[in-house]
Amino acid sequence: MKTKRSLGNHWTIHGTAQSAGGTFEKVTVHGEGKVTGDIQCAHLKVMGTFQVDGALFANSAKVMGTVEVAKDWRGDHVHVLGEMKVRGDCNVEKFKCQGSFNIGGLLNAGAIELSLYGDSSVLEIGGETIRVKPSHRWRAKGARQLTVDTVEGDHIVLYDTVARVVRGNDVEIGSDCDVKVVEYRDNLRISNSASVGVQTQTGLMQKDVDVRD
Repeated sequence: MKTKRSLGNHWTIHGTAQSAGGTFEKVTVHGEGKVTGDIQCAHLKVMGTFQVDGALFANSAKVMGTVEVAKDWRGDHVHVLGEMKVRGDCNVEKFKCQGSFNIGGLLNAGAIELSLYGDSSVLEIGGETIRVKPSHRWRAKGARQLTVDTVEGDHIVLYDTVARVVRGNDVEIGSDCDVKVVEYRDNLRISNSASVGVQTQTGLMQKDVDVRD
C-alpha cells in the first residue's frame, strides 16, 4: 500500500483549518482540521481533532487526539492513543490501539494489537494475529470493553470482549469475555471467568480444550 512517489506538500494546522482534500506528504493537526473530500498522505499526526468527510489513506498515522472518517481508512500503520471513529472499513497492515475506537465496518490488518482504555466497537475483525488485552495504565477506572460481531484470524487472544462468533487456528478466550460461538482448528484456551457458548473444532487435528483460571 505504500506510496512510491514523493507527495510533496505539507499541511500543518494550528487553530482551525479546512480543505477540500487532495494529496499531501505530511499532515499535522494541532488544532481543528476538516476535509470535505478524500485525502491521501504519507504521514498523519493528530494531536487535536481531525474530521474527514470522505475517505482517508495514510501510509503511517499516529492519533493522539480525535479522528473521524466518514468513509474508509486505508494505509500501512495506524497507532491510536486517542479516539478514532470510522464509519466504513479500516484496511491497514498493522493496527495498534491504546485508546478507543469505533469502526462501522471491517477492521482488517495483518497484526492487530488492542489495549483497551475505553469502550470500543467494530462490526468485524480479520487478521493473522489479533490480540485484545485490557490497559494497565488506568486499571481501576472506566469501562474497557470491545464489542464485535465476528473475529477471524490465525492466532487470537481476547480479553474484555463481547463477540458473537470467534474463528481461528489458535484461540485464547481470556477473562471477562462473552462469546456465543467459538470455532477453532488447533488449540482453544478458555478462562474460568469467561462465558463461551458453542465450541466447535474444525479440521483433522483433535486436541483438548484447556479451561483455566
